[in-house]
Amino acid sequence: MSGNMDHFLPLTQFVAELMSPDTEVILYDARARCVFHVINPMDDEMVVGSEMRSLERSFLDDRIYERENFIVNYRALSKHKNKLKSATMFLRDVAGELAAMLTVNVNVDRLVELRDLLNIMVSGQRPYDTQQRTSFYNSFDVSIEGMVSSAIQEELRRYHIDPLRLSQQEKLEIVRNLDQKGIFLVKGAISELAGILQTTETTIYRYLNKLSNME
Repeated sequence: MSGNMDHFLPLTQFVAELMSPDTEVILYDARARCVFHVINPMDDEMVVGSEMRSLERSFLDDRIYERENFIVNYRALSKHKNKLKSATMFLRDVAGELAAMLTVNVNVDRLVELRDLLNIMVSGQRPYDTQQRTSFYNSFDVSIEGMVSSAIQEELRRYHIDPLRLSQQEKLEIVRNLDQKGIFLVKGAISELAGILQTTETTIYRYLNKLSNME
């Protein structure tokens, strides 16, 4: 097994060399659900052999790898409350079976500060959603029971129509609002929203990617 995992080490090292020191690069053993190799760890618990983080575990539990080769530009939060722009790639062995996961976490705190400074210099004020995003990152707590369902229903009530009659733009707006609240960091949130809207999880991920490209 270790030999198979060694095969992915050059890719891990390449990504780490390409990115800045503010970037954490983690190679997970998908079968053992643990860290096989890590470069620029963001906390002391991220060491070889440590348990896979909950967000990546949810990708396995939801079997996202069966539909996607990778997930890019999702938001995450480090143990020390750093804002992260993240991506995870699903790596397969010669038989086509999932063997490893490569997660790249970029600390964007300084970039967010620079963006806000540029907005102030250009327009004289901060963007309308700055406070909303700051609130999300500071207050997010994945242990709150029922938070996902309550947040989804709250968004749906704003439209006063059956979810199946929502337009694509309205669905996109719902995804945007839920993303800003950090709902999609909770295991099963994307699956629950997809079920309510009677669409696929892949479609929700596409909405998220589209929103990331619009920023």
